[in-house]
Amino acid sequence: MKQRLLYIYNPHAGRQRARATLAEVVEVFSGRGWEVTVHPTARQGDATETVAAMASRYDRVVCCGGDGTLNEVVRGMLRLPEEERRPVGYIPLGTTNDFSRTLELPKGIVPLAELAASGEAHPVDIGVANEHPFTYVAAFGLFTDVSYSTPQPNKQLLGHLAYVLEGAGELMNVPSYHMTVTTDDGQTFEGDFIYGMVGNTVSVGGMVNLSRDLVSLDDGKFEVLLVRMPKTPEDWQSVLNAMNLQKLTASGAVTAFTAGRVTFTCDELVAWTVDGEFGGAQAETTVVNHPRAVSIVYDRPARQEQTA
Repeated sequence: MKQRLLYIYNPHAGRQRARATLAEVVEVFSGRGWEVTVHPTARQGDATETVAAMASRYDRVVCCGGDGTLNEVVRGMLRLPEEERRPVGYIPLGTTNDFSRTLELPKGIVPLAELAASGEAHPVDIGVANEHPFTYVAAFGLFTDVSYSTPQPNKQLLGHLAYVLEGAGELMNVPSYHMTVTTDDGQTFEGDFIYGMVGNTVSVGGMVNLSRDLVSLDDGKFEVLLVRMPKTPEDWQSVLNAMNLQKLTASGAVTAFTAGRVTFTCDELVAWTVDGEFGGAQAETTVVNHPRAVSIVYDRPARQEQTA
């Protein structure tokens, strides 16, 4: 009996490449022995509703789109009991595709489809920021509103450059937030921060780059970065230099540490972004790591196998 695969794709992703390559992708899946059901998303939240309603009847779910499409699929999986959650394959065709860099997914539609169809699924940690699930990052402050505020036509025409152009203007008037940040293991940090992120990724918008040795997708911990308000041009240079982190340090222009649970408290409302989408605005936000909550198909590097 053939195994069943549910293919969910955003028809507008990748300048409509998801739609244009549909037959090619389905042919790969069929060649690998899958009985395929295809579902194009019709609106925001459609993928979440479809997965929650249908995934348990399939053996694997593959999604095609940007990180937002993957986020919706993961949200749907989290609505199911653990025993009904299915492995998720990912064919990234969004604008930045940060999480695909972390997964080190191959280039090209056919290799991506081959991996999604026949690759091994590995459990990954999933975060929840005030009831908003995310696969790779929750963030506030500088540049974080760019992904959801940049008009979609600009994203499609300019690609990643759209993010840079939209975000550059923010440097002229950088807001800061006075926060107290506490962790599950008793750490406390206080200061004026222009940016903060809780992530499970090596890349955020091409502006934050972590060493791969720092990021483990299934260790129950997130990497947390807090960027303090620069006061001089030299401070700005220190921030830019520190955003390419090779190690985590609890002092300096960028405070960095790991945590399984972290709470941010501010005396004003702070807008958050989760996986590139608006995640609400609140004065207190708690981010919790849910270890190994969903399985995603990718080629796990040997260095991760050795440390697992």
